[in-house]
Amino acid sequence: MTTNHTPTARERAATMLSAATALAAGTYIACGDGFTWDPTAYTIAWLLLICALAATIPQADTLIDTIACAIRLVVRILRHARHALHAAASRRHTTARATRGPATTAIHAK
Repeated sequence: MTTNHTPTARERAATMLSAATALAAGTYIACGDGFTWDPTAYTIAWLLLICALAATIPQADTLIDTIACAIRLVVRILRHARHALHAAASRRHTTARATRGPATTAIHAK
């Protein structure tokens, strides 16, 4: 029997940090001729990529769950903002409008 493990905030933070590190190191390696300009930084980037991937790959389920939670949170915030904007717009545009002066056409016919 397997039990579901809910990742703690520390596990989520460590997973997101290692994924961001892997992305940054991979981008540095992929973009440009880093070894010719600075072989030490290029070597460190490779080591960071390997270590970050070693920390990220076993925690892929936590990474996916954290990203899904963040997306749900953003969607909920946007939905609340949309509802608030619609409510503000409906309060501003009422059907009963106040008229200034008499609203008859007989005065304008003179």
